[in-house]
Amino acid sequence: MTNRNRMVVAGVCLLFAAAHRLPAQNNTAEIFGGYTFASANPETPLPRSGMSGWNVGATGYATNWFGVGFEISGLFGSVGAPSSSGVSGTALNTKEYSYLVGPQFRFVDKAKVQSSFKFMLGGVFGQANLPPISTANAQLLSNVGYSGFNETKFAMMIAVPIDVSVSRLLAVRIQPGFYMTGFAPLASGGSVFANQQQWNFRVSLGPVFRLGHRD
Repeated sequence: MTNRNRMVVAGVCLLFAAAHRLPAQNNTAEIFGGYTFASANPETPLPRSGMSGWNVGATGYATNWFGVGFEISGLFGSVGAPSSSGVSGTALNTKEYSYLVGPQFRFVDKAKVQSSFKFMLGGVFGQANLPPISTANAQLLSNVGYSGFNETKFAMMIAVPIDVSVSRLLAVRIQPGFYMTGFAPLASGGSVFANQQQWNFRVSLGPVFRLGHRD
């Protein structure tokens, strides 16, 4: 485990230890921002790889348990060249920007812990670019299905954020979920195959700032 990972783990442990004997929350709004990691394949034929980036969002609650929120995120990664291509190193540099909105249902609202279920729909802009390589190597990668793309497609996320209270106004959140994109690969002739779906695991970690209070 690297020093950076040790610091993250230690920080989360300290936040858990600080969350004791806190009053019930019942906040009416929350703002979240933090780090995001996804195990994703940018297009169906490509292998799954790690992508990391940022995630920000906000939720407003109409009642103690029902709210509506949005999230905007950016994910960045790379895909290595397959051995069958005859090319070594990175095949594609990838990035995705998603914008999602939907309902959030809070089913745990305790002094120390809050948790909810969110179902969000929206869009995602995805881009894959070949690194600086020769024309011959680019053709070799294209022959095995590795070529750049630039698309905006439908996206969906199902997630369960879990918040551990630090104070009435602050919590730390871990948010695992499934993140679906609909990028369609290209055939060798340049035509688009039937739209396919990529189901990706995604997790976010960061602080939550709570606003308002409902008795």
